[in-house]
Amino acid sequence: MRNGRFWFTLTAACAVSGISSPVSAQEIGSTAPAILAKDPEYRQSPIRVGPFTLKAGAEAEGEYNSNVFAEPVAARSDFIARIRPYAEIEHAAGSFTTSLSGKLDARRYADFTSENAEAYNATLTTRFSPREGEALFLTGSIDRAVEDRGDPEARRVQGIGPRIYRIAGGSAGYTRQGSRFLIEAVGDARNVNALDPIDDDRDYSSYSARLTVGYRPGGPFYFTGTGYYNRLNFRLPEAVTNVDRDVSTIGGMVGIRFADGGLISGGVSAGIFRLKADDDLRPDRTGFSMQGLLTYRPRERTALNLNLFSGDVASFRAGGSTRNETRIGLSVDQEIRHNLLGSAEVGWERTKFVGSNIRQDRVRVGGGLEYLVNRRLSVFGRASYGTRSSDDPLDEYNRFQAGVGVRVRL
Repeated sequence: MRNGRFWFTLTAACAVSGISSPVSAQEIGSTAPAILAKDPEYRQSPIRVGPFTLKAGAEAEGEYNSNVFAEPVAARSDFIARIRPYAEIEHAAGSFTTSLSGKLDARRYADFTSENAEAYNATLTTRFSPREGEALFLTGSIDRAVEDRGDPEARRVQGIGPRIYRIAGGSAGYTRQGSRFLIEAVGDARNVNALDPIDDDRDYSSYSARLTVGYRPGGPFYFTGTGYYNRLNFRLPEAVTNVDRDVSTIGGMVGIRFADGGLISGGVSAGIFRLKADDDLRPDRTGFSMQGLLTYRPRERTALNLNLFSGDVASFRAGGSTRNETRIGLSVDQEIRHNLLGSAEVGWERTKFVGSNIRQDRVRVGGGLEYLVNRRLSVFGRASYGTRSSDDPLDEYNRFQAGVGVRVRL
């Protein structure tokens, strides 16, 4: 379970860094990723060559979108073909583990061809673990991210395609988890570059640092305390007023973190933050922050997932450098039969734009099924419905999406 602890550390680092990804991340490779395949007939076996381990595969999907441009009225639909190959190679040598992964998401629209786009991610990670429960890691990544037309600040102009971002960054950290005490220290840096010159005002860099300490009084969890610092440096000042948009945030949270191997994994924490703007014309403010990712496994074939977030992320609307987001998501992953997986989810999100009276509320429900033909091939289907209400009528929309496809695993 050391890898699970490592990825929780990385996720927490990104959550406090003030970054809201311009794309909606989608798990590639499984409809129910929290369920670990137990049946050897269907469990994917990586290719091993000496100290190297290779995992690779691809998805091909046909998708229907009832409201491509997230319009409040006169919604227009389309059919999309998507191809998503992925690969990861890992090398293990003693206490060192190095992995290189990459994935691509290419989409082609039947009618609105201006929306055709490709997203990709490449990540290199090196991890040194001299003993159980202790690790030092370095990771670097580069992403080409495609904006979803339903995002809170998505482009409304049609005919020129969605915004494309290049995100480059890296993290370094140390973690040690013992029987009584826990300590984590993580630093993260990101550069977000909107590739279209008309979106230069959306370019910024983010720098963050986080320190977490924990104490385990007995039982399956640690009490934790976290302090963090985040810095947002925007490439350009505000276009109309020429006001400096750079801000710094310092905050603290307390919470609990569950030890590996129990019915519950992950953790949740909450606290307050103080945001200070570089320009005196922008007011400083204090707010509430929360982050949590919990998985409860009442049975081997069932996983309930709770995702919580509240805090500030980068914003590009006039009048503020950040927007406040609150997200609550609940999902269930279920092994219905040894070769049939299912999932269902419901999520709510509230967005408040600092410096204006605009508020958005989004609700989304969805589900999916995956039939495992064998360990190398599966067929899947998914469907979702989302709706957004807003103080600005132009931000409101309803959208239904459904897709069917195949997955191939080497």
